[in-house]
Amino acid sequence: MLSSPALSVDEVKNDLKRLRAGHGLARPTALLTTLTDPVRAYFANGKAGEPGSADEVTQLVAVLRRAIEGLSADERLYVEVDFNLVPEHRYSTLTERQESLALQQKCAAKTVRRRSDRALDTLAYLLLRRDAGSPEPQTSPPPGDSSATGRPRQMGEKPSPSSDDLRSFWQLSNSSHVDIVCSEIPKDECPEYASPTDRNYLRYAKFADLDTLIYLRTRFAQLAPTVTVRDFAPSEYYDTQADVVVVAGGPPWNATYREFLPHLPYYFEPNPLGEDDPLVVPGLDGLTLGPRWTERQELLEDLAVFTRLTLAQGTTVFLLGGCLTLGVLGAARSLLEAGRGARSVRYVTELVGEDDFVLVTEARRIGGITDVADLALVNPLLLLSRRNNDPFTTLVDNSERYTGLRATKTSKGATAR
Repeated sequence: MLSSPALSVDEVKNDLKRLRAGHGLARPTALLTTLTDPVRAYFANGKAGEPGSADEVTQLVAVLRRAIEGLSADERLYVEVDFNLVPEHRYSTLTERQESLALQQKCAAKTVRRRSDRALDTLAYLLLRRDAGSPEPQTSPPPGDSSATGRPRQMGEKPSPSSDDLRSFWQLSNSSHVDIVCSEIPKDECPEYASPTDRNYLRYAKFADLDTLIYLRTRFAQLAPTVTVRDFAPSEYYDTQADVVVVAGGPPWNATYREFLPHLPYYFEPNPLGEDDPLVVPGLDGLTLGPRWTERQELLEDLAVFTRLTLAQGTTVFLLGGCLTLGVLGAARSLLEAGRGARSVRYVTELVGEDDFVLVTEARRIGGITDVADLALVNPLLLLSRRNNDPFTTLVDNSERYTGLRATKTSKGATAR
């Protein structure tokens, strides 16, 4: 009997990729030729018969089936198609199966491939659980429990934070190319050394949301050191076919953000320099939200506005906005911090899946610290989503609790506060 050595995620993923490339689980004996001996031994966990026997094939199929059933509904579909388990997409090659699913979903094949790769990552982690080879079925999580262990969550117990959740949400796979487009200070406001012709030229002197840019680059490097990350000012940026584009900084000083406004259910009301640019949501009776200040005009609270859009050609765009720079940094931190960011990612994903969405929550300044809510404990102010470019619909509306500027349009068109 083979031993069951410890395995890496990459070893499991490589075997799964070989398995899905051909007939997949439609031909179960392919498991014997595509899975390496260490992977087969790990999955068998000492419970299979002789190597190469029918008992071993049965055990391996059962292990894979249980792991696939442990995926979310969205990810399970991609994996089942990849492994040739869906009759309407049953073809002899992976490319044909994925193109068939893309045709059904009316999206690009590149989009299906990207989502399939993310689902395969999740499946590999599930299979690496030490109980993956156990013949007993795992306890299904109760509704609302997104823990990876598959056991019921105890009263008051929080799901453990996971870098895997963050990498998956931000699509930071080893081969990803990420472009960050940071807002740009207007030329008449820039220091002289922001010009390339100045003898003391500093390129980053023209970036407006520099704190957010540094935070993004730092966190991406911590989560995925091999990912290619580049940064641009809007005046420097042109379509580069990146896998992920992160637009940091609101429309007033970010021309790239402005290009997306016609597709969004909100806008920031433009005002002269030195005044706030409040968030306006026309579909919610013209709801208008703005920053909160003390009587001495000290900033207490801004709005963190996080938007995800998935383009048909496969690129995912994250827009990080706010009425002020505090909100922009808060938008980045809300779904990227190691602990609460991972929990907040799970909260959002449980509600919207792979759909486009807009998340609005408070960003507070306490001393010099930017503080954003843990969405596992405090629901956001607003959460809107859409599927397949349909109009955005409201999933969560807690805007009544907001203590900053809040106004709506009355039936006569006047503003009520």
